[in-house]
Amino acid sequence: MEESSLWIFHPPRQRGIWINGAALIVSLAVLGIALVQLTEQRPGPRWLLWLVLALLGGIASLGSGYRLAALWRATYTIDRDGLRLRWGLRVEHLPLESIEWIRPGNEAGFPLPLPPFAWPGAILGSRKVPELGDIEFLAAETTTLLLIATPQRVFAISPEDPSAFSRAFRQALELGSLNPLPPYSARPVAFVAHLWQDRIARAMVIGGILLLLGLLSLGSLLAASRATIVLGYSPPVQPTSPLPAQRLMLLPILGALTYGSGLILGLYFYRQKEGQAKSYLLWGGGDLALILLTIACVLAGLR
Repeated sequence: MEESSLWIFHPPRQRGIWINGAALIVSLAVLGIALVQLTEQRPGPRWLLWLVLALLGGIASLGSGYRLAALWRATYTIDRDGLRLRWGLRVEHLPLESIEWIRPGNEAGFPLPLPPFAWPGAILGSRKVPELGDIEFLAAETTTLLLIATPQRVFAISPEDPSAFSRAFRQALELGSLNPLPPYSARPVAFVAHLWQDRIARAMVIGGILLLLGLLSLGSLLAASRATIVLGYSPPVQPTSPLPAQRLMLLPILGALTYGSGLILGLYFYRQKEGQAKSYLLWGGGDLALILLTIACVLAGLR
């Protein structure tokens, strides 16, 4: 804690980083193994099973990666004008005068129900409690929980040093507010809604998903209809040796990795207005890459 009119606190990170990091490594391993198997087996029931595992591994890795990054950057900031809570895409600004009370979670007088899918480093979500109403959790550990009551809802946070956080809050109240912090709330759902209202962004994202599905379908049909495939040329402009047809699935896998990485980076830059041009460039580049890979897949099928 800084001895000034600004105090910045972080949630306890150690256990959360280990657990979310391990989950990310496991999900990436499942994704990698599944992708390798997709290029080694012909389309069929077992190939569909590996495709499902690849999708689950990709979704799990995105979720674990987001939770890990959100934990690392999470902050609870107090100054004389208000309290700022930041956890990933979730941001909440509370004027000090809107805060009715702050108390430790273990003094609530009853056990607090945790949100679904909560674990150390990622106790996130909302629960409705008859005694307190809606409780929104932005916490990493249950042992350091603090409850912050406002007229609308109660926030459950977990600064590393709850006592120091409470002292800083009292000092900020004693200093008085010069310019009250305007209430502000940003949620991941609102971010998605804002993205959906952008016609250019919506067209690029949906177009990329449709192109990826088309590339995957085309590659699967071609790989199932023949035993071998030629994927390139060697000098001087001679076709390379035929390969097993399932190697054609390298093209949709490469397209998924290219489009997926561009989509994630684009979402990161899109949060700020000055970064939207970068987002359009990344999403447009991903769509172009999928178009080129689709052309390559068609040409491979014509050989």
